[in-house]
Amino acid sequence: MGQLQQTLFSDEKIVVTSISQLVNKRKIVFKPYYQDQQFLLPKNIDDFVAPGHIARLISKIIDHMDVQHVIDTYKGGGTSSYNPKMLLKSWILGFANRIYSCRLVAKALRENLPFIWISGNQTPDFRTLNNFRLRLKNEIKKVFREIVVYALERGIIEGKDVFVDHTKNEANANRHKVVWSKQVERQTKMIDEELERLFRHIDEINENEEKIFHDNDLPEQERTGFDDEKVQEIIDKINDRVKEKEIPRDQGREDRKKIRRMKELLGRKRLYFEKKKILGERNSYSKTDIDAVAMMMKDKLTIRPAYNEGICVENGLVLNYVISDSAADNISFIPLMDGVIDNLHKIPENANADSAYGNEENHSYLEEKGIGNFLKYNTYHKEKSRSWREKKIKFEDFTYDENKDEFTCKNGIKLLLNRQQKEVTKTGYTRNIKIYTPLKGSCKGCPFRARCTKSRDRSLQVSWNAERLKQQARENLDSEKGLELRKRRGNEVESVFGDEKLNKKKHRYHLRGSTKVNLEAGLYYISHNVRKIHKALTTKEPSENNFQTKVEQKPEAKGYQSLRNAIAIY
Repeated sequence: MGQLQQTLFSDEKIVVTSISQLVNKRKIVFKPYYQDQQFLLPKNIDDFVAPGHIARLISKIIDHMDVQHVIDTYKGGGTSSYNPKMLLKSWILGFANRIYSCRLVAKALRENLPFIWISGNQTPDFRTLNNFRLRLKNEIKKVFREIVVYALERGIIEGKDVFVDHTKNEANANRHKVVWSKQVERQTKMIDEELERLFRHIDEINENEEKIFHDNDLPEQERTGFDDEKVQEIIDKINDRVKEKEIPRDQGREDRKKIRRMKELLGRKRLYFEKKKILGERNSYSKTDIDAVAMMMKDKLTIRPAYNEGICVENGLVLNYVISDSAADNISFIPLMDGVIDNLHKIPENANADSAYGNEENHSYLEEKGIGNFLKYNTYHKEKSRSWREKKIKFEDFTYDENKDEFTCKNGIKLLLNRQQKEVTKTGYTRNIKIYTPLKGSCKGCPFRARCTKSRDRSLQVSWNAERLKQQARENLDSEKGLELRKRRGNEVESVFGDEKLNKKKHRYHLRGSTKVNLEAGLYYISHNVRKIHKALTTKEPSENNFQTKVEQKPEAKGYQSLRNAIAIY
């Protein structure tokens, strides 16, 4: 109803209707909704996938890829198989959408339109998808290489400045079931000590009744052949002696108890021997994933069965990856760089990494390959601190006489060449070390001794090759190019790990065993690279209205036309 209002100069009253009341009186209309709507002609699934969807790029890349190496893994015969290209596309699209389980990929192929489109409306079950994934375990590196070459050919990467880093990724293993090498050694030692006591007791029995062991020396020869038959033979002999009253019943019971205990200990020793065999040179392994090693995670608080995952990155695109069971990052640097060279079919210009990688072996490798050495060494940042330099007398504080091959300390004491030796690292690299020492007792009473050494006399162990390479790295890192690479490193490589763990929610591996973990990492980094390629081809394209203007303003921008051509492929 409208409101009654009186006019200013008359007694007449009029009805005024408010705007809100007019709006409320408008007719409410809904769009037609029919769940059983029929179409005269069938709809094309292609219409439901946007032109720039990542599924189209994945399909285009795999369609132009040679997968004969995957086809060769099929035996042939029997019923027809699903096309390996379709299965590979499905897995890559799944990883790109944070789907890492074969059951969830199979579910997406039934329900998700981009998955239905990329599979051609085929619905392989989870077993088929899992079997195909396992089929890729020896071929995944070849597929990964094809993606890197694809990005290189389109100018997304140049193979120029590469960045290296590692991260610890938790294994799919029970964190409470870890076998430690120290524990194995301790338990084996305790078993051996108890076995020695028990075998000495058996020797006493053997001396009393030589027929039991036929004059054999049990501790030396019979331990390995101490099986159930031998145990039963000894127990039967003890029982006979008890029946014949040659020994008291209590002593026979005690002897039988020790014999059974000995059998138990020998069985346990065999188990620990198998554990030592699995450990090899590692300090630990997980019972539920014997390839995983207990490592300190990035939070510096928790220890978990994990793998050390290393990547080499340029422009946010992963050029190579390695999965290591060693917590030391520098060990897998050379295999990582070798893989980069193989994937790029060229040697990169410069390599940058943090101080975990800057040792003599890695520096020598870069020099040998002709790659710019921008690897930080362990004291690079400390050297710039005045308090650190003054706290203790360092190698740099000694004066070296090249002609006499000797050092002189601040107190004027000479350190002469004592001996030379070679050190071999775990990876097989040989370092030539020179050891310089003063005359015995020369450091006694030195005013700088408290800052110089805690031992009787100060000595210097020098690898001149390492010092030379370290100086090259120092000059490179302090240069303008070094400053640029140091600024870029965090954004280039750290962001890849951040995207994996935070955005893609991939905090741990889903498969077990080194081979399968390498396969899972390969599928993830293939999907990561495809996402980077997709972003490069879509977000950098100028609009149709200002494209010509931008080219005229910046004639040196040659990438626009190539990007437009690249986008046209999908």
